[in-house]
Amino acid sequence: MSEFTLELKNVTKQMKKKNIVDDLSFSVRKGEVFGLLGPNGAGKTTTIRMIVGLISMTSGEVLVNGLSVKKDFEKAMAHIGAIVENPQLYDYLTGYKNLMQYARILPNITKERIQEVIKLVDLEAAIHHKVKTYSLGMRQRLGVAQALLHKPSLLILDEPTNGLDPQGIYELRNYLRELANNGTSVLVSSHMLAEMQMMCDRVAIIQQGKLIEINEITNVTDNEIRVEFEIDGDLELARKIVAETVPDAVSETMGTTILAVQAGADLPIAGLNRQFIMAGLDVSGIHRKSKTLEEKFLETTSKKGGETNAVAASK
Repeated sequence: MSEFTLELKNVTKQMKKKNIVDDLSFSVRKGEVFGLLGPNGAGKTTTIRMIVGLISMTSGEVLVNGLSVKKDFEKAMAHIGAIVENPQLYDYLTGYKNLMQYARILPNITKERIQEVIKLVDLEAAIHHKVKTYSLGMRQRLGVAQALLHKPSLLILDEPTNGLDPQGIYELRNYLRELANNGTSVLVSSHMLAEMQMMCDRVAIIQQGKLIEINEITNVTDNEIRVEFEIDGDLELARKIVAETVPDAVSETMGTTILAVQAGADLPIAGLNRQFIMAGLDVSGIHRKSKTLEEKFLETTSKKGGETNAVAASK
């Protein structure tokens, strides 16, 4: 049996002779939170719409637990729960009656299962209130409960944090992590870099419908670090010490007291500090800064954009 809940193979969507999604391939593992990251207009929602069958693919293949969305649509969709853009809810009904309405179109949904998802998304206190009284965060949680009723192996959320306050975002992040820990795969799209870094295990960076690269979040944040030393003394001497101790490191001075050193995760911070002190330099502060997903995203997309422009210029 495949280790992947979702597989996209060379998926393309063409509209008016333009590729909105261009030869896109990626896989989502069982029990992980996988992010589609890209600016507005990058093709994220179009990709999700193709996965759930709201629009057709021009070419390519989508597999859900090994089932083809093209050939076995109903069987494949039985494994998916999704919120595309905004959850569709009846404002004049209570949260509970909304779930009951949705349960009627699904097979074998028991009242016990409805209570399970209510508890999972922490809506027990408000579930019998009318949805029109719900905050945006509560509506989003009810939408997630609705999508989870039939115990899907893949939950898809399109820009789920839009409009949520910090508390709502924090709660949603915890729900998704709990789901993943229990074996559900989660595909989430967003252009909010900081949230994706805290929410996802891996992210696929998409630009102009193309896959730029896929990164493990731990690789983004841990493989390269930047350390700023606050030094009272000769910064050029400090730079020379860095060059002799860690030849691969890149260092730069910032003002008259800061030496920034960038290198791999094994940068010997304590060793450098000791060398500075032995050379008569007073170190009053050390600040370690891991590379953020935002920095990685901007670095990757600007590099790719430069390559694209260079290719266009050569034609």
